[in-house]
Amino acid sequence: MRSTALCVAFILIRGVLVTLSAAPLGAARPTLVVRTYETTHTERASWSAAVETAAALLAQAGIRIEWVQCSSLHAGEPYNGPARCEMPYERNEVALRIVRRPAIEPRDRLLLGDSLVDESSRSGTLATVYLDHVEALARAAGVPADLVMARAMAHELGHLVLGTSTHSARGLMRPTWTPEELTRNRPVDWSIPADDGARMRQGLRRRIESPVLTRMIDGCPASGSSARSDSCSKPTS
Repeated sequence: MRSTALCVAFILIRGVLVTLSAAPLGAARPTLVVRTYETTHTERASWSAAVETAAALLAQAGIRIEWVQCSSLHAGEPYNGPARCEMPYERNEVALRIVRRPAIEPRDRLLLGDSLVDESSRSGTLATVYLDHVEALARAAGVPADLVMARAMAHELGHLVLGTSTHSARGLMRPTWTPEELTRNRPVDWSIPADDGARMRQGLRRRIESPVLTRMIDGCPASGSSARSDSCSKPTS
């Protein structure tokens, strides 16, 4: 089990200029269903803007997003989300949670999000975005927090459909972002290159068509899965 990590570094990293193109207009877009869980308060307008932008980013990869907003994960509270949130995950479904995390990283680096993937089966079901770190980066760059959150959400969902912790050298799937890059806001830095998009579509279709889906709960396959092992554990970072 591997955990990917998306970080922001408060240093200047030279960008790489590449040519980007959207998915072919005539290609059928596979659908990724994202169940969202918020353990911290998010302004409704900000949340709406974030999911809209995240969906637009993944549309560049030829992937359609269907959002299912599930209830907050607060112990003792009655469940009040859609019925679908209590059903087993379908092959094209993943979970995205929005949480706050104490700043335990070095001052010049912040973890914006992570995703848990099983690279042996090239699948992943759980992604996390750290709202307080997103907000800190947005303040440093002078950009809206919902924009940074959308990009972090799309990045982590990208890992889940790719089924790998590997990052790209350019575009949205690169591992480290800087305030300077966000301030410059060059499209090349925040788009999904055509080759990454092709791999995402292939990964999602492979996931949908696979006869066996490794479901993960808090980073580990469900107890009924033959893929579970004693070495499976939650990430520490």
